[in-house]
Amino acid sequence: MRSLLFVLALFAIALFPGPGLLAQLPEQDPQDPVAQECDYPVYRGKELDRQTKILEKPEPAFTAKERQEHAGQKIKLIALFCGSGEVVQIKVKSGISDSLDVKAIEAAKKIRFVPAEKGGNKVSRALILEYYVQNY
Repeated sequence: MRSLLFVLALFAIALFPGPGLLAQLPEQDPQDPVAQECDYPVYRGKELDRQTKILEKPEPAFTAKERQEHAGQKIKLIALFCGSGEVVQIKVKSGISDSLDVKAIEAAKKIRFVPAEKGGNKVSRALILEYYVQNY
C-alpha cells in the first residue's frame, strides 16, 4: 500500500510541477518581427472584403550545399500578415533543419504585401507559407 501511494505521489509531482519547476520562456526581443504583436484584428479569409495581396515573396538564402542535400523538401510556416504591413508571429509548422528553417523565417520577414481589409479598415490574416528547396 505504501509503495502504491509513493508511485501516485511521484505521478502527481510529474504531472503538476510547482511554479519553481516549470521551465521559463526565453526573453523575446520586442524589436524582433517574429515576436512582435499585432494590434490589428485578425480575420479568416471568408470574412474579408479584400484578401491579402502578396507583392513580393523573397526566396530563402539557402547555400548550394543545402539545396543539393535537401532538394525537393519543403518548409511550412504559419505567419500573421498584420494590418500594419509587417509579417509577424512566424512559426515553423513543419521544417527541415534549424538552419534552413531560420533562413525561411528570415525570408518571410521580408515579404511585401497589401494587408487584407474588412469594412474599409486594414486587418490581419494568418497565412501558411511554403518554401521549397530547389537544386538549381
